[in-house]
Amino acid sequence: MHEKSIPREFSDRWRRFYGEKPTRNILEILEHSDPRIIAPNLLYTTKPELKQSLEKQGFRFKSQSQLGCLILDFEPFSIVASKEYLSGQFTIQSLTSIIPPKSLNPLSDSLVADMTASPGIKTCLLASSMKNTGTIFAIEKSKKRIPALKSNLARMGVYNTIILNGDARSFPKLDIKVDHVLLDAPCSGTGLKLSKNKRLEPRLIKDIKRHSQVQKELLDKAWSQLRVNGTLVYSTCSLEPEEGEVQINEFLTRHDGEVRVLPIKINIGVPGSNTQWDTVYHSQISKTKRIFPSQGMDGFFVTLMEKVTA
Repeated sequence: MHEKSIPREFSDRWRRFYGEKPTRNILEILEHSDPRIIAPNLLYTTKPELKQSLEKQGFRFKSQSQLGCLILDFEPFSIVASKEYLSGQFTIQSLTSIIPPKSLNPLSDSLVADMTASPGIKTCLLASSMKNTGTIFAIEKSKKRIPALKSNLARMGVYNTIILNGDARSFPKLDIKVDHVLLDAPCSGTGLKLSKNKRLEPRLIKDIKRHSQVQKELLDKAWSQLRVNGTLVYSTCSLEPEEGEVQINEFLTRHDGEVRVLPIKINIGVPGSNTQWDTVYHSQISKTKRIFPSQGMDGFFVTLMEKVTA
């Protein structure tokens, strides 16, 4: 048991939500570090071409791969010093973070809003899906995070993106209706491996309510700017139902009749739970995805929703 690194408040609530055995697995796996995941930039290269080029320099990859990525097994030198990285042929990203843009999969010439964009890796994946056409509004609240966003877009050759420095909850003031929204929402981060997560402190139990309120506001503002027949991806790197199933259940109640939850077409994770806290949620919650750390990734929640009427 590796519970010393996890505040008791969190492990106790996970036992209540998910059960004793799943919680033991969560606690153990959160201690492990993830391998580096290489996501090819399809604007510049293909997965086979990138793999061959890097293997010639001595890099080795695990035989299995997911979501069109390469899993690094050995690097003769830091891969971020390779010419392929410096020329924007790939990004390094967690597997769970690749799921939202791949699930949204915007078509060419679309209008897209990335509501919390920096450092821009998901924005780059959206641009790749769109073949650098259409327009992406990359919205970032923190001025300090804008340089990283600019740098990644430039390195990856993305030129269909407009950077907006401001709170995404103010986006409706621009009166722009978009075809797709990516909302990888700010959250408690309790699904992140401990090597990446410095925020697991007891005070964050109280902060879950604050995060969920911000997520609610972002969801409603994003939905107001989404065109009919448009799609929205909502995701969090959280194990907390308030930032996943509960959040979406309440959203479906507020927007009754407007929303169709679409299946996430990846063979990873389990359906979102319909029955937590002795409450039966909306039947569409079963189309959401809940990913546990024991499934080889960070803990994650993701849902894809279509706006069927205004």
